[in-house]
Amino acid sequence: MDEMGEKGLRDALETRISRRTLLRRGGQIAGVTGVGAFLAACSGSAATTAPTQAAVPSTAASAAAPSAGAAASPTAAPPSEGPMGTILNFANWPAYIDVATSGPDKGKSPTLLQFEKATGVHVNYQEKIDDNNSFVATIRDQLKAGLDTGWDLMALTDWMAARLIGLGWISKINQANVPNCRANLRDALRNLPWDPNNDYHYTWQSGMTGVGYNKKSVAKAGMPPLTKVADLWDSRLAGHVTFLTEMRDTFGLGALKLGIDPATITLDQVKQIVNDMQPLVSQGLRFTGNSYLQDFANGKVWAAMVWSGDLASSGSADDTFVFPEEGTMIWSDNMLIPKGAQHQRAAEAFMNFVYDPKIAAQIEDYVYYVCPVKGADVEIKKIDPSAATNPLIFPTPAIVAKQHAFKILTSDEDQQFNNAFNTLMGS
Repeated sequence: MDEMGEKGLRDALETRISRRTLLRRGGQIAGVTGVGAFLAACSGSAATTAPTQAAVPSTAASAAAPSAGAAASPTAAPPSEGPMGTILNFANWPAYIDVATSGPDKGKSPTLLQFEKATGVHVNYQEKIDDNNSFVATIRDQLKAGLDTGWDLMALTDWMAARLIGLGWISKINQANVPNCRANLRDALRNLPWDPNNDYHYTWQSGMTGVGYNKKSVAKAGMPPLTKVADLWDSRLAGHVTFLTEMRDTFGLGALKLGIDPATITLDQVKQIVNDMQPLVSQGLRFTGNSYLQDFANGKVWAAMVWSGDLASSGSADDTFVFPEEGTMIWSDNMLIPKGAQHQRAAEAFMNFVYDPKIAAQIEDYVYYVCPVKGADVEIKKIDPSAATNPLIFPTPAIVAKQHAFKILTSDEDQQFNNAFNTLMGS
């Protein structure tokens, strides 16, 4: 990255809210300024820093010393020394890891198989996260009590990750066990105000929220190809459209349709968005998480608000993602180890494994999201040269210029916005 690029990233980081402000708000955080700069940075090659030790570091490594300003940690984290164990329970979103499409391992993840071979740890990988709130609701009581949730690793979006870290519900990572993460995390994802030293998280993937549609279904409805968020309001799509159960994504795109900046959105503007969406609800609009993939597959949905890599990796040839004219929302999902996890050492080993640029590129070539790992852009060209020009993986400057992060919400705003959203979904 050139000097001006680095300065731009640094300036963006310096404008973020302080971590103290975040904790004073009880961790009620939404969006991360500077992610747009990160996605822009991914458009060019970045030399990787060589891992400082093997992908599976020694179990004798000592725990990292606490850093100044670290998030509160009221209960002791499980020890990350000793035996690796034989299993890792990982909760993730659908269509979010590589899968072999042919050969004897068809339907299995090459990355998971390689990790098992390297470590002897079997990954109980389950697509259990459909949206942040509904997943966390299933483990909230255990998290609050510091008890085993049944998961050793989970991938949650920035605002939820910040909230759980602020509440002290996430285990501190032994940095000695994740040298690849420390060396290869892209610079624009470092120094986030809610976890400035990456004591509690490492990014899984970054991406964008935009419009997806099925070309054949839209053509049969007598419509031209979709190009805007506003196209989802077309009456010819009535009953065959879904929006997302993630409030920040749905209100974010709804704001862009009305010419409202999601980064400065007010409650009065939220009410405008709700009033604009209400007629669609009356016409059969539904709100979903990743289950829109099944809706596209069975023809139930013709167009939707979607996350950028899903249709590319798991949709049919006629399903396509659109960078809408109004712009896209941006976000990152992050690997977290919940308090009470029984296999923290295995979770750290997996984090370290997927931050090897070759492994990261292997995942990226399937999921079509923006990778957080330095050097993966070089490795992916060896696997699939066409990936180097794929805007889902390497957004163009024109796309980056129209990327938006949602406003950082106070606790009161978070409650008010969610109340309005829940009313809309239930109406």
